[in-house]
Amino acid sequence: MNIAIILNSIVFVASLLWLSFEPGFEPFIVSITAVLTLIGLSIKPLKVNKRETAVTSQSQVSAKDAVEAHAPTEVDKVASRFRESLELMNVGNSYSPYTVAKLAQLMKLHKIGELERVFNAQEEPSFEFIDHFCSTFGINKDWLIHGQRAPFANPEQTNFDPLEYYSQIDKENPNRIYFIMNDSEVGEVFILLELSDFKYKIFQRTWHVSSHVGSGGRSQIYGLYKLICKLKKNDFGLKCGGRILESDAFEKLRSGKVFPDSALTRPTHENPWWDDFTDIYGKYPISTNYEEWYGKGFIYAQSVVRGKLKEESSNKSMLQAAD
Repeated sequence: MNIAIILNSIVFVASLLWLSFEPGFEPFIVSITAVLTLIGLSIKPLKVNKRETAVTSQSQVSAKDAVEAHAPTEVDKVASRFRESLELMNVGNSYSPYTVAKLAQLMKLHKIGELERVFNAQEEPSFEFIDHFCSTFGINKDWLIHGQRAPFANPEQTNFDPLEYYSQIDKENPNRIYFIMNDSEVGEVFILLELSDFKYKIFQRTWHVSSHVGSGGRSQIYGLYKLICKLKKNDFGLKCGGRILESDAFEKLRSGKVFPDSALTRPTHENPWWDDFTDIYGKYPISTNYEEWYGKGFIYAQSVVRGKLKEESSNKSMLQAAD
């Protein structure tokens, strides 16, 4: 009820009682009535303001609830990474881009919609479905599910000695074997396998083909030499290739941040440094260019191999003499 009405009612009743006993006080009663009316009117807006404040607070809560209701769910995040993987696979691939339909066909799904609904967050993928997608395209499962690491990072344990990778390469029987070198003074190297046109495996361990090595690094240089020689001897030589990349491109490829095909599609970038590295005695006619092409660190690495071979030969001779 309006406070002004209540106050005026009280004054009116009091006035009647007063006048019944003391006539002549009408002006005083009118003045009191006017003052109380003004007080009542001043209180009314205060109630309105409180009501408006309550409505505003309720609106803010509703807005917060709306934001929370539209916050991305885990399914939304996974769907977003499905879409991102497709975008990465199409970087630099304008000639024959991948589509959801093409990926579904490569996965040998019964319907395109099975994958399309996952891409659009309309259907939650099972873990079996995620495994199938990752194994088909070489996607890192931890990245796809949790957003951890990089899209094409290899979660497998790495090997210290390059030669230890031979058995895995032989088992995978890849289409191509790439020896990727960093165009830097340190000369970092890693191995990349092309398992199909749309799937790659990165061996993320790096070795230094340069003078920036200690005792362990020198043994790794020798291990890399023996790995390449063994691949060439066992008919993998024709599958081998090489690239020398700038540091930024090298690291993005090694860490799995980019789809490997985007860095390997141009045959003009082929570099046979890996084969020249095995020419430790300079038998190739082009051997006089090695230092100019690959730097002094490359020449040092070849000298390490020669020293290791000499050491092995000497130890073998000593064992034969002992027998």
